[in-house]
Amino acid sequence: MCTVHILSPLLLEVYKDLICSQNCKIITESQMTFWEEQNPLTPAEKEPHQTGGRGRKKKEREKTMLATMGFILVIAMVVLIIRGKVALPPILIILPTIATFILGFAGYLVPPGKEEPAAMGVKLIIKTLQGYVSTGANQVLNTVALFTFAIVFFNILSDAGMFDAIVARAFKYIGNSIGVILFMTCLLATISHLDGSGATTWLITVPTMLPLFKKMKLPPTLLVLYVGLVSGTVNMLPWTSALARATAGVEGVEPHDVWQALVIAQVVGLIILYVSCFVVGPMLQKRGFGMTDEEFAAMKEDMLHPAEPVLKVSKTVLYIDMAMTLIIVIALLLGWVNTNLAFMWGIAAALLLNCHGPKEMTSQIKKHGANALNMIMILFSIGMLVGTMKDSGMMQAMTNTLVALVPESLSSHLMFIISLISAPLSMVVGSDSLYMIMTPIFASMNVAFGGTALAACCASVIGACLAANLCLVAPTPYLALGLAGVEMKDNLKFCFLPTWALSIVLAIVAALTGAFPF
Repeated sequence: MCTVHILSPLLLEVYKDLICSQNCKIITESQMTFWEEQNPLTPAEKEPHQTGGRGRKKKEREKTMLATMGFILVIAMVVLIIRGKVALPPILIILPTIATFILGFAGYLVPPGKEEPAAMGVKLIIKTLQGYVSTGANQVLNTVALFTFAIVFFNILSDAGMFDAIVARAFKYIGNSIGVILFMTCLLATISHLDGSGATTWLITVPTMLPLFKKMKLPPTLLVLYVGLVSGTVNMLPWTSALARATAGVEGVEPHDVWQALVIAQVVGLIILYVSCFVVGPMLQKRGFGMTDEEFAAMKEDMLHPAEPVLKVSKTVLYIDMAMTLIIVIALLLGWVNTNLAFMWGIAAALLLNCHGPKEMTSQIKKHGANALNMIMILFSIGMLVGTMKDSGMMQAMTNTLVALVPESLSSHLMFIISLISAPLSMVVGSDSLYMIMTPIFASMNVAFGGTALAACCASVIGACLAANLCLVAPTPYLALGLAGVEMKDNLKFCFLPTWALSIVLAIVAALTGAFPF
């Protein structure tokens, strides 16, 4: 009898739907009332059916509020980042805190130890927020460690003169050719960007190569284009800040995973850029660009005698440094060791090989550790943002809303579409917004569609890395343009189409090699 009581209202609803679907209104209100009178429910059985509608409405209202607050939070962060009036850590810390307090007071968050949302006081909201922060901090710890050790490792080798030695050796074999000058620009940009620092790359490459470009009568926009594209392609390495930021907010995805998925596209990009030097060079030479042999000989002599390195080491140590760097890269490429451990070993070996005594070792750590501090603060701030958006339910509510807006026919192609537009998108909103705010949302959407979070990271990274020097809302491009004496408008006119074209080519290569589906 109890079973009949439970099923009676459900059978009635099915019967009503069946009759209505046939456009025949056979059951009247009096007949429905008669059914209910003949099959009465006990209060315990009746309560779920009376409150079910209200419960569903309450759940929908909660999801709508969480999604709305999430979108307001994202828009506010993007606007503040674009305006550039506030540093990233305050934006990534204060705004999630405000959102948490609003949702907590309004009763849209689940208190610690509870299963249903409820209104909370200040103390309970703070306790809830602490849980969010713990979740986010644990998520970014590996990335923080990787970035810290990699930055110090490559800067120690730079102070030892390893990169200068490589450039000087390469200059011995170059001739008076624009193609070779462009090739050397690519080589210098590749080497100087191994630490993943855009500012370092521009500070090394532009002052070194700009005099050559002027003597060759080449436009400085060409220098900016090649350095930007090469450093952008190299920026897909797992220890760079780009992959650190892109994966910090995506659970279960490490920078090394993204690099392994994109390494073929990265190699193809570098090959295209290096080969293009010997296509573009002769074309420019035919148009009258270049220098005399005497001018070139004098310039070459200067390049063969670089400044004294900070750390005094022998040639044998430099060769060991080069071999060690090569071994680390190969080991990472083949997946023999994870990135954190590789650079922990690397920094230990670099300090022992290149420094004389504990004082010099400590000096190097203090000197270059400061360079990593800003990024460490940003990464932990990202952890707070992502932990808050994830554990509060905002991320899931936003994802559900966006998934509902995407036509099913496009769901399997969404990541490829994002990869095609990521370059112009990052120019407008900035790579920080794309990596730290949008990529976690893209990842959740793709998982909801049956894809992977890794594919979303790959789709965002390709275009954003290449277009880093075209970003209107980041400081590094303006540093580069100031060093080269180029206006942003000229930079956009000269560099936008080649940059976007290369990003499209690499997106196609990445799709063909399985980083994400077409």
